[in-house]
Amino acid sequence: ALGFVWDPREQLWEEGFAALKAYKKEHGNCLVPQKSDYAGIKLGSWVGNNRWNKDKLGVERIARLDALGFSWDPMTEQWEEGFTALKAYKKEHGNCLVPSTLRYDGFTLGSWVRTQRLSKDKMSLERIARLDALGFSWDPMTEQWEEGFTALKAYKEEHGNCLVPDRAIYYGLKLGQWARVQRENKNKIN
Repeated sequence: ALGFVWDPREQLWEEGFAALKAYKKEHGNCLVPQKSDYAGIKLGSWVGNNRWNKDKLGVERIARLDALGFSWDPMTEQWEEGFTALKAYKKEHGNCLVPSTLRYDGFTLGSWVRTQRLSKDKMSLERIARLDALGFSWDPMTEQWEEGFTALKAYKEEHGNCLVPDRAIYYGLKLGQWARVQRENKNKIN
């Protein structure tokens, strides 16, 4: 009659689950930031504890979380989301040279691509192989330079010199602009 709670852990779990449902309704996912407070509950900690203790949750709780779309491994899911966005970008643009600030289909693809390049030495061989198979550019600056140099060699072979007009487009490349940048950066080229 007093509202005495016989199982406080159960009640806390149910409160956390209710907050997670509300969070999903508001944000469209269950990817709660680790230090997030939501609806008066330390929901980020609650989510992390459930991931960490999945083997102790019981079948019913796991099923309820699964039905809600709970993310048991958000890092892998976010990587896969980035890879899927990169595949779509390549299909649309023909390459994986994503501008660093680009949002693509609501995903921060430019940032994701930059992170992959910076963490290649920590990445699994399977992920590296998947990116390589897609034609991922690990060092786009070098690749773009090599592309310009190859076009310049072809230009010289055809025209007998490297005096590319500033606005010349050669083999689909803005070769005049590339050559001008090389001249401007002569002392920086190694």
